[in-house]
Amino acid sequence: MLLRHSFYYLFARGVPGLVNFAALALYTRLMAPEEFGRYSLVLATVGLVDVMVFQWLRLVLGRFIPAHRNQPRVVQETVLALFLALAAVVLLSAGVVALSWPDPVLRGLLAIGVSLTLVQAWLQLDLTLASAQLQPGRYGRLMGSKSVLAIIVGGWLAWLGFGAYGPLLGLIFGAVLAWLLFGLRAWSGVRPRWPESTQFRDYVTYGLPLVVTFALGWVIASSDRMIIAWLLDEAAAGIYAVGYDLPQQTLGLVLTIINTAAHPLATRRLEHEGVEAAGAQMRRNGELITTFAFTGAAALVALAPQLVDLVVGSAFRDGALAVLPWVAASAAVAGLKAFHFDIAFHLMRQSRWLVITTSLAALANVALNFLLIPSYGIVGAAWATLAAFAVACIASALLGRKIFPMPPVLPLIIKATIVAGCMYGGVAVVLSAGLAPTLEIVMGGSSGGLLAILAAICLDIGGLREGVLSRLRTRKKN
Repeated sequence: MLLRHSFYYLFARGVPGLVNFAALALYTRLMAPEEFGRYSLVLATVGLVDVMVFQWLRLVLGRFIPAHRNQPRVVQETVLALFLALAAVVLLSAGVVALSWPDPVLRGLLAIGVSLTLVQAWLQLDLTLASAQLQPGRYGRLMGSKSVLAIIVGGWLAWLGFGAYGPLLGLIFGAVLAWLLFGLRAWSGVRPRWPESTQFRDYVTYGLPLVVTFALGWVIASSDRMIIAWLLDEAAAGIYAVGYDLPQQTLGLVLTIINTAAHPLATRRLEHEGVEAAGAQMRRNGELITTFAFTGAAALVALAPQLVDLVVGSAFRDGALAVLPWVAASAAVAGLKAFHFDIAFHLMRQSRWLVITTSLAALANVALNFLLIPSYGIVGAAWATLAAFAVACIASALLGRKIFPMPPVLPLIIKATIVAGCMYGGVAVVLSAGLAPTLEIVMGGSSGGLLAILAAICLDIGGLREGVLSRLRTRKKN
């Protein structure tokens, strides 16, 4: 089931991922580094508000829906009430800030940022509902339509000269229309109802520690852009954002796809079959997450010059190429932490431990950013990010084993390293032939990917070998 659901979500999130990849190429050609930097800073701020205010609510929805799969409205109604209350607080706070902000340009960006925060938070809530209810089709329609509409409108406005406003308005338009087309029915007839005291206590106990955790996670993942803009300038922040987003929109997307399929399966097995069954599911999940993290990072490092030359606008290329390998490694480590080791805390509703692991990483990240950026520029920021995620990953692995029977780490790493080595070797062979850059990407990715798949089958990553053999036996009988 894990591989089948991962395949479904490959299309559900893969196609929007390709659209976002195209948006990165488009916007770096239509916008100057300063404008792209301003756009990325708004997105970073929107991300901060989202993780502090709304993301815990999405995890509450995803965690408690499986326990009420016969009566999902019991959870939906209370989550809707909490969302509306939080949205009102955000609007009121934004109004106070706007009245005291003298710069009309920044006030305009604030208005767009608040609107984007609310519409994206609601769309993400609906995506969580689709994932928790094992509905990859609806998930894909929501994601796909939002991404396509956003790049069409955002690209058109950027071409017209709207600068940072263009892509932001495109994101708002895409999120609103996507939900009206494909999300409205799932909430039809649902009325907001404030949770009962016991239910509210369960939500708060599970969710509130996540507010701190996600805020600290934002410090690790996004505060470097703010610090770069402060210590250097907005153009440097924009260039760094491109080098950061390229691995995140490839490797980060793949890992998110797998987790979107894997996490609900582990949660469901825990709720209906117990800890031992959930532990077995986590072993399969962990093999798949670790292997894709290592293998994807190896491919990005090997093909970094070709990818940057193909995708990124000329004004961004040198800086993006300098940081991309380090950020690729960071994306792998961050994915391993968030989508494997951290799941132990979510399964056992022990989210307060995430505060400890993420605090260590956030402190390390901020300190290293201020230490390294003045001397090493945006590369220093990439080093700081990798070090911070490594600290968080190790801490999460050590603490998670104390509350849930997580699978041994060493076998996961050994298998993943072997598959990643096959990927890198396959790419390296093609690169030695001296082909055109586009051919190097296609042929290198294909040959490396084929070797990696064969290695994964031999090592039975995530039950892949057994799945292939089962299919072959079924076909033979038929």
